[in-house]
Amino acid sequence: MSRLRSWLDASPLSEIALALMRDATGRQDPLEPLRPARAVALPGRLRVAFWSLRAGVGSTTTAALVAHRSAGAGRAPALLDLDRWTPCLALRAQMEAATIADALLRPGRERDSLSRWNDVPFLPGAPGLHAIFETERVVALIERVAPESPVVVDLGSGADALDAGLLATLDRICVVTGQRSSQLQSSFCAVELLRDAPCRVGLVTTHAADEDASRIASRLPWPLLAAIPFDPYLADDAFAARAPTMAAIDRLIRALA
Repeated sequence: MSRLRSWLDASPLSEIALALMRDATGRQDPLEPLRPARAVALPGRLRVAFWSLRAGVGSTTTAALVAHRSAGAGRAPALLDLDRWTPCLALRAQMEAATIADALLRPGRERDSLSRWNDVPFLPGAPGLHAIFETERVVALIERVAPESPVVVDLGSGADALDAGLLATLDRICVVTGQRSSQLQSSFCAVELLRDAPCRVGLVTTHAADEDASRIASRLPWPLLAAIPFDPYLADDAFAARAPTMAAIDRLIRALA
């Protein structure tokens, strides 16, 4: 047995296996004990939204990961794309389906417009939603599509996404920021926009180590809910994630609970 192990350690196969494990775990020393992570579910009837002042920081991806992770734990939230200008969740899902705009035209029958993205009830966004957005109708739609289950909302980006009437129906809005200078500047500018927010506000950092995330949070007035590390899958805009990313999503879900 020792000869076989020595041969395996000296063969090129060992380096290939280690490289694959490093990529999968995100750790330089992937042979430390691995503890299987059990998915975490969102609480029932929780209403949470993800938003950033500047596009491209990962708020849409984070919203989708939270919804799918919760579904994997047995409680599937409704995932709604309320990005008024550039709804892209449907592109991520690689599907064509009834949109938010279609559902708004069917009062009382909004649930019929829901699609499914794997295990997640899903309502894609609509191009031009900014032109037809009416707070009362959108709030009623959210309540009708998910009267008893959690709701995850992608608000997109930009100041006009912060509708006071909509925010008042949320339990939490998560401000998502990266660590690039332009992204940080946007998060600092967002402080004034959310100073009188009618719901709780939390911070989620992307592409940042825990130490950097804590440093960012120390300069902002919101509690740090989770730090999502750099992930080459997410960086390539692929809907896949490594184990450290999913562990961060689990921490985020626990913080939202």
